[in-house]
Amino acid sequence: MAFTWFTLNPTDPIDANFDPDKDGNWDCSGAGCDYEPYTNFQEFFAITDKDLTSPNAVRLSGMVYQGNPVTEWWQLRGALLHIGLSDESTSNYLKMDQSHGADIRYAYVVDDKDTNFLLLDSSDDEILLAGNRTDLWDIYYSGSPNTSPVRSVGEHELGWYYLDLDNDHISEGSDPMNWDTDGDWMVDWFEVHDDEDDGIRGDSSPIRYDSRQTA
Repeated sequence: MAFTWFTLNPTDPIDANFDPDKDGNWDCSGAGCDYEPYTNFQEFFAITDKDLTSPNAVRLSGMVYQGNPVTEWWQLRGALLHIGLSDESTSNYLKMDQSHGADIRYAYVVDDKDTNFLLLDSSDDEILLAGNRTDLWDIYYSGSPNTSPVRSVGEHELGWYYLDLDNDHISEGSDPMNWDTDGDWMVDWFEVHDDEDDGIRGDSSPIRYDSRQTA
């Protein structure tokens, strides 16, 4: 099936350390170049922070969620995305739907079918996922498919199943089998790292296609 993502063995924790799509970072600041992987674990949470690169590192970090030390994956996800907190709408950098017209935190995945970065042709772009549109599956307001879904009546983002496997309107991170999840020709690690570096999570995102600048 086209929407099948990637299967990790639930009985083998080692594969969390794999980087099958090789979308990490090359550090060439020294005499040679060293590769920094962007692992399956990091992809799920969309993090490059060196202090959070593994479950053990997270447990040693002292991170707290809802008053308790983070020791489980759902606590880390909740702490990073501020799930259930008052600022979740402006801090959840993996949420799928666009809340309002000025909201920059939503998913948008495009297959632009271009073969040359410098030659931009939008005429044949295929939109695979759009958090500012409503999927026809279970659509309630059938007259407005080109607006954001109304979650309270069960609507979903266009193509939601590409990144949201458990139907909670939150992406399961970036695609561990695709170095460029959103199709904007920028490697996932770079978008996440840039996002962390400027302190504004969601303004640069591996799940939202950004306009390609070719000049």
